[in-house]
Amino acid sequence: MRELIMYRRHVSIFFVITSAAFFALVARAAEPDWPNNVSWPAWATAGNTASQVQAVSDREAQEWLRWVIPLPKQVRLTGKLALPAADVAVRLRTDATDVERTARDELVGLITKKTGTKKTGTKNMDTKKLAGSFPILIGVCDAQGMIDGTAVPGAAKLRGLKNDDQAYVIAPLATRGLAVAGLTEQGVYHGVKTLQQLLELGLSRAEVTLPIVAVLDWPDLAERGQWEFQSAEARNVQYLADRKMNLLEVRTVRAFDENGRGLLEVDRKSQRTARLHAVKWIPFISHLNNLGARTDIYKLYPQLEGKGPHAHHPQHPHLVVPCASHPQFAQVLAEMLVSAADQGATDVSIFLSELGKQRCECDKCKGTSQYVLEAKACVKAWQIARKTRPQLRLRILLSQGSYDVNDQVMAAVPQPEVGITYYSGSTTYTASRDPMIYPLMTDFAKQGRWLGVYPQLTASWRLACPWSGPQFIKFRMTEYVDKGLVCMCGFAPPDNRFFDFNLTAAAEWSWNAHGRSEREFAAAWATRRGLADPDKAADWAIMLGAVGWDVYGSNVPGSRFLGSTAAMVRKRRQPQLGKGMFRYFPTVKHMDDDLAVCKKALELAEQLNDPALIAETRTIQGYVRMIKSIYLIANTVAGKKQLDDAQTKSLQVAFDELQSAMQQTVGSLRAWNKTVAPDCDIEKANRGPASVTEQTVADIGKALAPLGIKETRKK
Repeated sequence: MRELIMYRRHVSIFFVITSAAFFALVARAAEPDWPNNVSWPAWATAGNTASQVQAVSDREAQEWLRWVIPLPKQVRLTGKLALPAADVAVRLRTDATDVERTARDELVGLITKKTGTKKTGTKNMDTKKLAGSFPILIGVCDAQGMIDGTAVPGAAKLRGLKNDDQAYVIAPLATRGLAVAGLTEQGVYHGVKTLQQLLELGLSRAEVTLPIVAVLDWPDLAERGQWEFQSAEARNVQYLADRKMNLLEVRTVRAFDENGRGLLEVDRKSQRTARLHAVKWIPFISHLNNLGARTDIYKLYPQLEGKGPHAHHPQHPHLVVPCASHPQFAQVLAEMLVSAADQGATDVSIFLSELGKQRCECDKCKGTSQYVLEAKACVKAWQIARKTRPQLRLRILLSQGSYDVNDQVMAAVPQPEVGITYYSGSTTYTASRDPMIYPLMTDFAKQGRWLGVYPQLTASWRLACPWSGPQFIKFRMTEYVDKGLVCMCGFAPPDNRFFDFNLTAAAEWSWNAHGRSEREFAAAWATRRGLADPDKAADWAIMLGAVGWDVYGSNVPGSRFLGSTAAMVRKRRQPQLGKGMFRYFPTVKHMDDDLAVCKKALELAEQLNDPALIAETRTIQGYVRMIKSIYLIANTVAGKKQLDDAQTKSLQVAFDELQSAMQQTVGSLRAWNKTVAPDCDIEKANRGPASVTEQTVADIGKALAPLGIKETRKK
């Protein structure tokens, strides 16, 4: 019960933290004089009878700020003003861009939908002509911190902030109204998103309760988003934009034109949708050893196909590395880069070959790492493309194949304009508690070089399993920020709806790594999700998040249920606590403690009456039960060819428990799928978690059959 006792102690400590301490945390930043020492205009001062502004307590302000994710770096909320929705006039600056107009339209849409007001003023007009109404002024400010001649308090502090191209300010105007300003359209969009979240609490039928608030905010990481083709769908673009995530790396269709020139076919509709929502849309050329399978490159240019017996993958013959030292290869890549630039791409990412032992063995390539040659070819292609498309930028994705020679690859890319993205299947697609950014990468970032990472944000890269893991996500995002990374491009297939907690948490801490605690974020997530008791939901997330980290950090089900667990039992190997599938289970008592925490978390989920939370809790609880049962089974049969009667009886009990736990887990996985995203079947792709879990138990049963153990579960 150690974890449960410590948890209760931490909860007690949380509730004695004063409101003043909370706002000291919120206000942490490099500009302590604003907004904490902002001088409020008379109309925004509570107690002024003419202003009708009501004061809000620190506690009320704290709860109001739970509606905002990510938490702004600096924020001060002192009052509120209720007025008819029709009195709100949302005003854009003159010559606003289409991105600013998109932000305005989304704000207006929220107000009109929630209040039932047909129209909210949106015309460009001088503030003086808005007498009798409440203006919300939106736009890029000029060098003097003004929007169309109206001074925006705090706007002068934007320039020079980290990632100031995305920074924004929200402030009361000197006369009457609020302003949202940024140095760029992207900053304006992010600022309007914060204002939208602040307004949601105070929107009711025909009325708006506006916060009297001052915000100065900017992101820690310049790029925050995800990759994969499903993310390019319009709903997922909106999903990311609503959380101030600003990056999509998107799979493209590669081909050749009628003249044999390389090209990338960019989805212009998806690209435009992303741009309008302040999301950077970047096409990528997938792993280079897959070029032959996806294009006719080796039919058109047979000389570019890798030579020798190691060029083709022995199990996957369609995977063929290119002859990267051939000058024609760089030329073909350059043509693809040019075609992407001509379709509006500002950046292109190229993935190095995926698997380690593949290499071209022609005379020019022999003796040099395949990955070094590919990186050099990518840089050469970019240099060719830049002769006619000088604004195009390049980033190169490392791979699990390149891991052992990453130092050589990075040394082969001395150009500071070229970014490096760290990916390796076994080291970035993991839920372990190990730090991810190892010294080579840390040193690279410290040199001021552009470094990104492709992490798994989920329980497993392959199997979709429920996990709301605030500790896990904060650990990851804080590491990236503190080690100087520029970009976090997460992996979360097959659908964002399954991983809303973790994706939203990634948005939170990649923007503001040292703002909220894990519990404070969980309460904010629960508030925005509409749960009746956000504090109780936060308790649930903290409790179950830690247990889930034990399970999924040990790669269960993951690779552990894809054959290795059953093999351990079949081969009568001794299980080792603290290693393999028991990595984060050093003792059986630790398993029992986790089960006690799951029991308490399940009580909270049932009190919240939320089917998704209940299904998630029962899934993780089921996996802990399975882990304990598998350990007891493996420990009993280790090194034995036959058992005595007592051993056989205890083994049958353990196997019965394993079957019961499996049934709970599988049933809960299916309930979670049906509750969260019924139109997306997680069992269809790559063998789903339920089928893998069932198969693992079936295989263990077969391994135990020679010992007289019988399957007793109902099919």
